[in-house]
Amino acid sequence: MTLSPTQPAVEALRALEAGFAPVLEDGRVVGTVSDRSIRRTLLTTADWSALRVADVLDDPPLTVSPSTPDVEVRAVLERNHVRAVAVVDDDRLVGTRTVADVEAAIPATTAVVMAGGKGSRLQPLTDKVPKPLLAVGRASILERLLENFHEALVGDVWLAVNYMSEMIEDRIGDGSDWGVRARYLHEEQPLHTAGALALLPERPEGPILVTHADQVTTLPFARMVDYHLAEGAAITVGAFYHEVAVPYGVLRIDEVALTEIDEKPTLRFPCFAGFTVLDPAMLDLVPPATVFSMVDLIEAARAAGHRVVVFPIVEMWLDIGNWEELNRALLWSVTGEEVM
Repeated sequence: MTLSPTQPAVEALRALEAGFAPVLEDGRVVGTVSDRSIRRTLLTTADWSALRVADVLDDPPLTVSPSTPDVEVRAVLERNHVRAVAVVDDDRLVGTRTVADVEAAIPATTAVVMAGGKGSRLQPLTDKVPKPLLAVGRASILERLLENFHEALVGDVWLAVNYMSEMIEDRIGDGSDWGVRARYLHEEQPLHTAGALALLPERPEGPILVTHADQVTTLPFARMVDYHLAEGAAITVGAFYHEVAVPYGVLRIDEVALTEIDEKPTLRFPCFAGFTVLDPAMLDLVPPATVFSMVDLIEAARAAGHRVVVFPIVEMWLDIGNWEELNRALLWSVTGEEVM
C-alpha cells in the first residue's frame, strides 16, 4: 500500500501494512511513514484530527535502492526495528523489502498474561466462570488475546492464574489451538499486576509483553514491541485517551485577574491501558512472593534511571472490568464498530 501526504495520520496508522508505507505525490516518493513515527507525533499533538501524513514522515525516510545488497537491507530493518522498507529508484517506487525477504532477525517476544483475578464486579457471572473465559462474541476474552499473540508472532505465553485456575487450564491447555505455547504461573495468593513476574522459571532473552486477561483490543501487539525496541526503552507503557467533559465555563486566572473563560471544555488525558513491554532486566526489580503492581515496577524503574516511554493506542480498546464495559464489548463483537 501507499499513502498520500494529505491523508489523516490516524486513519493512515490503522491502514498500515506491517507498520510501514511509502508516501507518494504525483507518482514520486516524497517519504515514508512508520507506525512509530505516527505514534510519537500523536503524543505531542492535541488535535489528532488535524494531523496529516505529511506531518509524520520518517526522518530520514526508510528507503533502499534496487542495488542495495541484502546484508545492508537487513541492517536497515534491524537497526530501525521495522518490518519493511521502500525500494526507490530516481524517486520512483519500485517495490518493498521485508524482514522475510532478507531473513532479518526479530527478537522473540514472550507474553505474560495476568489471569488470576476474581472479577468481583461481574458477579454473578464470575461465580461460575473466571473472567478471562467470559465470551465476547465468537470467543472468550483470553482466547482473543491468544489470537492476537499468534498474529504478533509471540510464541511463548505464560498465564498467571489463581481463581478457578483449573477451568482456565482445561480450556486453554498447551495453547496449540491458538498457535502459541501456553504455560502457567500459579499464584498461591494474588500478587497484583506485576508480582507474578517473579514466578517465571527462566528469564526470556527478548522483550516481555505483559497484559491483563480482561481486555479486548484490535491493537497489533507486534507494533508495540517494535516501538519499544526502536525507542531503546526499559519499559513501554500502553496508553489510551480518556475524555472528560466539564459542564461549566473554566476560568483562566493570572494571579487575581481573569484572562479567559473556556466554555465547557473537553479535557483529554492519557491513561494506563494495562499493556506494557519490558526489557528482561526489569525482572530484577520484582521482589519474590510479594504483592507488587505494574505501577510499582514502573516507579522502581524510573527511580533507577531506566528509560520508560509511552505508546499511544488509537485502536479499539476495552477493559472489561464492569457490566458497562462488558456490554460495550458485546456490542462491538456484534457490530464490529470501533467502540472507544
